[in-house]
Parts: sequence; C-alpha cells; structure tokens
Amino acid sequence: MGHGNAIDRTVELMQDRLNLNTLNHQVISSNLANINTPRYVAKHLSFQETLRETLEEDVLHLVRTRGEHMDPADLQQAMEEPKLVETGPVDLDSEMARLAQNSVEYQFIVTMLNKKFALLKAAIEGGR
Repeated sequence: MGHGNAIDRTVELMQDRLNLNTLNHQVISSNLANINTPRYVAKHLSFQETLRETLEEDVLHLVRTRGEHMDPADLQQAMEEPKLVETGPVDLDSEMARLAQNSVEYQFIVTMLNKKFALLKAAIEGGR
C-alpha cells in the first residue's frame, strides 16, 4: 500500500477489499464446482489463522531494534494475506451463504466507492 493522502488511502483500502472479495469468490466458486468430487475438501480464506500464527511466533515488534525482529511491513503483509484453510466436506448451503455474503460486501464497497467519487467530482466541479 502507498502512503498517499487520506483520499488515496481510503480508495486504496476499498480497492484492496474488493480484491480480497474477488479472491474469496474464486475460492467459494471452486468449492461449489467440486461439490461432487470424491475426497475434495472445502477451502476458505482465513485472516484469523494468519493473525494467530503471527501472534504465536511472537513477532509483533513494531520497532525493529534487533536483526531478528520482524520488519513492521512484514507484519502488515502477514495480516493482509489470508491463509487458505481446509474446512472439511463441501456443504452447499454454507457455501451459498458465503457466496451471498461475499456478493453483498462487494456491492457495498462498490457503492461506497461510487459515492466517494461522486463527492470528489462535485468538489472538483465546485457545485457547477
């Protein structure tokens, strides 16, 4: 992520979330496509697993005072990159619920981005 102004940062965060929603959609779609595949194990994105592992490794040093300490940028990357975890057999109802929730989140973020850009456009045009 860049270090731009607040407007850029907000748009950047929304864009990152849209990318994660897209990845999540692909994972869920793969689960649904393999629902009848013998021994296929459903997969899901897990931010909690990534954060838990980071905390267990005791690498939350925000100031790098020794060479062995993790760079804060690495911590941010670890928290932004979800792990793909196996969760057992594919359950159609569960996957469809995840897909619906993911779609609602995606549409919400797109709506918020559209509103943000409309406000920026109005500010640039000066109410003309």
